[in-house]
Amino acid sequence: MGLRKKTFLYSIVLAAIMTAFVIGYFILMLPSLYVDYVVDSNLHSVIEVQQNYMENGTYEGLKARNPSAVFSIVIPNEGDEIYLEGKFFKLTVRVRDAELQEILDGVRTAMRRGGAADAINPEEIDFQGLEALWNGRLKHKFIGQDLISADYPIGAELEQHPDSEKVYQGEYYKLHPVSDHIVVYEGGISDEDYSYTSYMAMGWDEEAFIMTIMPTMTPQMDEITPVVRGSLPMIIAVIFLVVLISSRFFSGRIVNPVIRLAGSAESAMTAGNFETDVFAVESSDEIGVLGRNLRELYQKLRDNYEELEQKNRILEEENERQEVFLRASSHQLKTPVAAALLLVEGMINEVGKYRDTKAYLPEVKRQLLSMRKIVEDILYLSRCADGMQAEDVDLHVLVQGLVKGYLIQAESRGLCVVTEGDGTVTADREALRIIVDNLLSNAVQYTPGHRKILVRTDDAGIHITNYGVTIEKKLLPNIMEPFVSSDVSKKGKGLGLYVASYYCKRMGYRLEVKNIENGVHAEILF
Repeated sequence: MGLRKKTFLYSIVLAAIMTAFVIGYFILMLPSLYVDYVVDSNLHSVIEVQQNYMENGTYEGLKARNPSAVFSIVIPNEGDEIYLEGKFFKLTVRVRDAELQEILDGVRTAMRRGGAADAINPEEIDFQGLEALWNGRLKHKFIGQDLISADYPIGAELEQHPDSEKVYQGEYYKLHPVSDHIVVYEGGISDEDYSYTSYMAMGWDEEAFIMTIMPTMTPQMDEITPVVRGSLPMIIAVIFLVVLISSRFFSGRIVNPVIRLAGSAESAMTAGNFETDVFAVESSDEIGVLGRNLRELYQKLRDNYEELEQKNRILEEENERQEVFLRASSHQLKTPVAAALLLVEGMINEVGKYRDTKAYLPEVKRQLLSMRKIVEDILYLSRCADGMQAEDVDLHVLVQGLVKGYLIQAESRGLCVVTEGDGTVTADREALRIIVDNLLSNAVQYTPGHRKILVRTDDAGIHITNYGVTIEKKLLPNIMEPFVSSDVSKKGKGLGLYVASYYCKRMGYRLEVKNIENGVHAEILF
C-alpha cells in the first residue's frame, strides 16, 4: 500500500476515532453531566432564593428557577399566622383551632432549640406518630367541613403581587387537529430560564366530552451551554492526546524506516568498501521501493568495487612483473653478453687459444642463443592477456607437437619421453603452448641421462613427471619466482616456471610443482 493510501487510511481511522469519541461523549457522558449540572444548579438556586428572601423578606426583584412553583413558608416566632409567598402571590394562613395552635407552638419551640446545625434527619421522623395524630385529632376537623365556614380550623387570605405579569412573556397558541373527534390545543409561555408548554387534548364520543391536560417544562439552550463549555477542556485534551498518539505512531511507521535507511547509507559510506548490509524494508509502499532500490544500488556498487579491486590487483601484478624484468633481465643478460664479447674480442685479437675461431665460434653462438631465449621469454610474458582467444584445444595433439621438438635433444642424452592420455580444454592455444613448452623444457634440461619423462593428459589437466632429479627444499617455496633455478651449475635463467605460472593465472588454471619419490611432478589443473 502506497504512502498516499496509508495517509488516507490514517485520516479515516483518526476521523472514525474522533467521531466515536464525540458520539460516545454525547450519548454516555453528556446526559449525566447535564443531570449533575441541573441538580447542582437547582441546589444553588434554592440556596440563593433562601438567602435573598431571608435578607429582604420579599420575592420582589428575586430571580428564581421555575418561578411558578417556588414559594417560601414563613412561621413567625409567635402569633397564629403562617405565610406562604412566591413570585406571584402571598398567602396568609391563620390558625383558628386551639389544638392546631398548640401543635404550631411545639414546632416553633423545636426549631428554636435545633436550628440549621441540628437539622432534623428525615429518617428520624416518626411518620406513624404523625399519621396517628392526623387520623386521631386533626382529620375530622378538615374533612367534610365547609372551607369558608368560620368554624374551619384555618383561614386564608390570598394576595397577588403587582409585578407578577412581568415574569412571563412570549405567549403563543397552536391548534393541532388529530382526527374528526380529537383536537389538541398547545399553549406556551416562557421566563428567563425555561419555556412552559401546556397541552390540552379534547375529544368527544357518543357518551361524553373528554379533556386531557399535560403541562411540560422545556429547558433553554443556555442551560446546556455551561455543561458543554465545562467539558471543553476534557474534550480538547482527549482529542489532542488521541491525535498526538496516532500521529506519533503513524509518523514512526513512516520516519523510522527512512532513519534506518539513512543510517545504513552512512554506515556504507563510513565503511568505504561497501561491506555493509543495507537495511531491508519489507513494506510495499514508496519507502519499501526506495529501500529495495538502495539495496540493489549498493549491491551494484559493491560488485563494481570488487571488480575494480580485482583489476587493481592485476595492474599491481603487471607493474610488479615489469619492474622485476626491468631490474632482473638487465642483470641476467650481462653474463652471456660479457662472455660473447670476451670471445669475439679474443678471436679478433688472436689472443692465445682464441686464435682457433672454429673452436670458439660455436660458443659465441651458444651465448647469443642464450640471450635470444631470455628475450623471447620476456616477450612471451609481455603478451597482452586481453588478447587471448579461447578455443577448443586437443591436448594430445598439442603435447605431441611439442614433444617432437625435443626428441633430438632427448635422444642425444638417452632420455625416454612417454606420452599417454587425451582430453580437450577450452583455452588460448598459444598461451597453453607456452606453458607446456616451458615445463617440457625444464623436464628435458634437468632430467639426468637415460631416465624417463612421462607426459599424461586428461580433461582435468596436464601432468608432467621427470625421474632421477628433485628440487632443493629451500628453493621449492620460491620455485615460481623469476630467475630462480634449481641447477646453478648450468646457469639456468629461471624464467620457465614463472612464465608458466603467469599464463596459468591469466587463464584461471592452477600450476603445482612438487617433489615425488625419485622425481619431480608438475601439473596444470584446469
